[in-house]
Amino acid sequence: MSEGFIHSSYIGNIQEGYTEYGYRGLEELRTKDREIEKLKEEIGELKIQLQRMENHANNLQAKASLPSY
Repeated sequence: MSEGFIHSSYIGNIQEGYTEYGYRGLEELRTKDREIEKLKEEIGELKIQLQRMENHANNLQAKASLPSY
């Protein structure tokens, strides 16, 4: 079997909870998938928050560099 390819005989087994590397409970996999999705959402929200903070810092820096007459 070539590296990086899943043989078609594994596809049916994966749906039943078996993988090429052994058995893992389907519920455990689903729980991990939900956790991954939740963390991805949190990362997205944190990136947005970081971008807002960077924009605010840039605005403050721009105001500070303006000459006051």
